[in-house]
Amino acid sequence: MPSKTSWINKEIITLSLRNVGWVGIVYFIGLLFSLPVDIIGQLSKDNQAYPIAIYDNLFKMQYPIQMGLMLFIPVILSLFLFRYLHVKQAGDFMHSLPITRSKLFFCFTGAGFGILIIPILLNTVILLSLYSLTDLQQFIEIQDIFVWCGITVLVNLLLFTASTLVAMITGLTAVQGALTYILLLLPAGMFMLVCYSSKNLLYGFPEDYFFNVQIEEYSPLIKTVYLENKLFTVTDVWLFILITLVFYGLSYFLYKTRKVEVASQAIVYPILRPLFKYGVAFCFMLFGGMYFNEIYQNNGWTIFGYLIGSLIGYYLGEMVLQKHWRVFRHWKGYAGFALIVVLLGLFIQLDLFHYEDKVPALADVEKVHVSQSYYSLTDNPDNLIKDPYMSDPQAIEAVLNLHGAIVEQEPHNTLSGEKHEQIFLYYKMKDGSKIVRNYVINIEKFQSPYASLYEMKNYKEKTEQIYGVDSSKVDKLTVYPEMGNKPGISISDPGEIKEAVAILKEDTYHESFEDRDRVNLYNVELLLSNDQWAHAGVKKTDKKFIAWLQDKGYLENLKMTSSDIQWMYVAKQTDLNDPFSQPAEQSIRELKEENKGIEVKDASRMESIMDRLVYDQENSEYTVFIKYKDNGSITLGLQKEDAPSFLKTKWND
Repeated sequence: MPSKTSWINKEIITLSLRNVGWVGIVYFIGLLFSLPVDIIGQLSKDNQAYPIAIYDNLFKMQYPIQMGLMLFIPVILSLFLFRYLHVKQAGDFMHSLPITRSKLFFCFTGAGFGILIIPILLNTVILLSLYSLTDLQQFIEIQDIFVWCGITVLVNLLLFTASTLVAMITGLTAVQGALTYILLLLPAGMFMLVCYSSKNLLYGFPEDYFFNVQIEEYSPLIKTVYLENKLFTVTDVWLFILITLVFYGLSYFLYKTRKVEVASQAIVYPILRPLFKYGVAFCFMLFGGMYFNEIYQNNGWTIFGYLIGSLIGYYLGEMVLQKHWRVFRHWKGYAGFALIVVLLGLFIQLDLFHYEDKVPALADVEKVHVSQSYYSLTDNPDNLIKDPYMSDPQAIEAVLNLHGAIVEQEPHNTLSGEKHEQIFLYYKMKDGSKIVRNYVINIEKFQSPYASLYEMKNYKEKTEQIYGVDSSKVDKLTVYPEMGNKPGISISDPGEIKEAVAILKEDTYHESFEDRDRVNLYNVELLLSNDQWAHAGVKKTDKKFIAWLQDKGYLENLKMTSSDIQWMYVAKQTDLNDPFSQPAEQSIRELKEENKGIEVKDASRMESIMDRLVYDQENSEYTVFIKYKDNGSITLGLQKEDAPSFLKTKWND
């Protein structure tokens, strides 16, 4: 009868526990103090001034400690378990034993799994006991404990298998630790660096959208760091399981084929060495370009950053592989790498796929979103407009006209010193695809197509917060003046709130593109029943709402007039030294000493200026300083075309 061979070798398991069992003990104690001990401490508080800090998402309990343990313990454990692979004498000894490589691999990885999982399970049992014996059930559900246990086990196993895979690729323990995190962060890091460089090469590339909306999808580490606020979905769980199995299978295959004599080599498989070297060079190149572009905002410095970054990365990778610094004679490999990168850059710059000038056809667009940033598309609970997409064909056509004008007219360069504005476009196509673009444009060049879109009803309903407000769910409406120190007025009568919201919506429909930058006379703040807030501005052109305030007797307590102003001083923007780095009073003293600007005290002239002020002081021809009688001041802008005649006469404009 044939004898059966067990996959478990007690001596190897015992040896592993003696060498690395302390890691499991540290992990158990760390989790114990992060969750059970902290929960007991919270529940034992008497007469606490603040609510008990126990959360249904258990990852919020002592989050920094939990996250530190989860991210480092599995990697440290793998480093110690497989250190014998990186020391020639230890490797020779282990592989000289009458034990197959398969059994060695399963014994060491099995010991690692046990050392990681047992502390988690013990703490889970303690948490379940606390749930049964204390008031913990008032704060969490029992499934929250199992969710915490399952996710913690899953993340630990993924990091452990990732580090084990790297242990099979390298012959140096230090390199194993570094490469483990590089492996897990590489997709997200490469994604970020490529996006940033694409922004420099392709006009309209929406790097902010990709950075903030999608980057966490490319790294298990980033997803893990977000556990405090966002637990894994079912898809995430299956993906983590799949990645763990792939890492484990590759580790087993590589261990079976690994040569013992490769210990102490940075990368033990020759086929991976060029990939490592050129990968490091490519990443450093992208980082260098990003760094110098961010600092100097200049194409020349950006190219210099790409060059110096690629040189540092290439020779750093070569030094790691050769294990010494005398590698500068290996320049032919860098020359080939540089040539390929230049050709790739030219290929992208020539835009052979017509990325920059692509404007979708009206018949292909299902709906479109337009705003000044991607933020309106995020899953933010404060977004009152739940569907920010326009589906009206006329509105879509107006967006396409604006997009086409931008593509045709806007130069591909930085718009410093101009009146510029960001515009974010997100198309959902009928075939299920999407087109996303982000532009920084000189707004004065596109007033006509932008105004046609801005003044459409469908556009305002999808961009103005007031249209996401249900007046029946408003608890309180507060109106306060933009200028001056007069107190606001609060309205809690449901009937008046309903009237006010309806009038605000109607007035917003009639706001023109030219009036959008003008200073609000009043601000409206709405407190909703679900503790959310909404805001709306009231300009001089919102005549119906101002008339409603007048009819209700509120306007007299809100309106600021020239009698509330002590003085007003107007100066040319070009005459100011640096209005943003010094107090207004100091700027005015300097202007008076140099006989620049004009002080306005006449009531009618003050009123004429107040009606035409804008927020954009930096890009306005005139700067207006206003000093209130009851203390306080404000600095605003005044456009040349809006200036009263007496100011134009003063400066012969």
